[in-house]
Amino acid sequence: MKRGIAFPLDKPWCSLPTTLDNAKNTLTGKARQRSVANEPMTTKTSTLLVIALILLYSQFAGAQQPKVHRLGVLMIGDPTQPMLKGLRDGLKDSGYIEGKNLILEIPAKETFDELRPLAKSYKEKKLDVIVTIGGTATAIAKEVTREIPIVFVSVNDPVQLGLVKLLARPENNVTGVALHADAEMQGKRLGILKEAAPTLRRLAVLYNARGENPNHAKNLTFIRKLAPNLGLTLTEKPVKSDADIDQALSSVSKQRTDGIFILCTSLLRAPFKKIAAAAIQKRLVLIGCDAEQVSERGALLSYDSDRYRMGQRGAWYVDRILKGAKPPGAAH
Repeated sequence: MKRGIAFPLDKPWCSLPTTLDNAKNTLTGKARQRSVANEPMTTKTSTLLVIALILLYSQFAGAQQPKVHRLGVLMIGDPTQPMLKGLRDGLKDSGYIEGKNLILEIPAKETFDELRPLAKSYKEKKLDVIVTIGGTATAIAKEVTREIPIVFVSVNDPVQLGLVKLLARPENNVTGVALHADAEMQGKRLGILKEAAPTLRRLAVLYNARGENPNHAKNLTFIRKLAPNLGLTLTEKPVKSDADIDQALSSVSKQRTDGIFILCTSLLRAPFKKIAAAAIQKRLVLIGCDAEQVSERGALLSYDSDRYRMGQRGAWYVDRILKGAKPPGAAH
């Protein structure tokens, strides 16, 4: 269903020229009956009628123009990832067409340090909704604005992060789609990797060490305890920047490492292509964070939520808010 169109295009617009012609004919007929002395009054009346019709036409034209909604995405990494494709498709299915009634800003950013100025620019532009990917981006957006609704996608335990009070009742300007990627899920990923590669013994672990999200440290602690039970020895590779990734990859080799395990985070999404290339070159087992990293990047396997469907669900929240609803409870 098209939004923002007050009148169909076929009837009202076609009637306007007919009304104008009839008005002119009426004026012409009356003019024949009037004396020459009344001619200035006839001209004045005709002019006023034409102006009134023009104003009426302008009001109809203004009513036909659909409202243009403005959204901004706050994230780091590849803007073509499945989650954003799901968001775009979900918005389109709800009647929002980019370039017509929707302006969707998705700037490509590589570091979290670039997100704060971007969030401030969204606030200054007074966007209708900010969509965030991941916990750190959501925390930055929430810190910058309490007025603009924020819809997060793929946030692990938003209650623990302080983003919402309760999943069912966020009670602020933040809501969205929570990701069940707790520590036990990371343990499940580790166990599946061991099953897929039974000879695996030594594993390099890349993880987000920036400290903004306490879940990263929690996940690392869990797999530390689990690894000995699976016969695995872990070598931790903390990552805060691209330079740390390059250093970590240069330090791993087939002689000292059998595989690479990534604790999934937005920080490691964009550089994953580089990580996968190093794993292939050094003949190391690698586990990815989504299906695309297996099919297109070279990871052996992945175990994760359906990121595309999560993006679609995020679009549902955006649609509700644009239609006037307060931020509803978070999906989980």
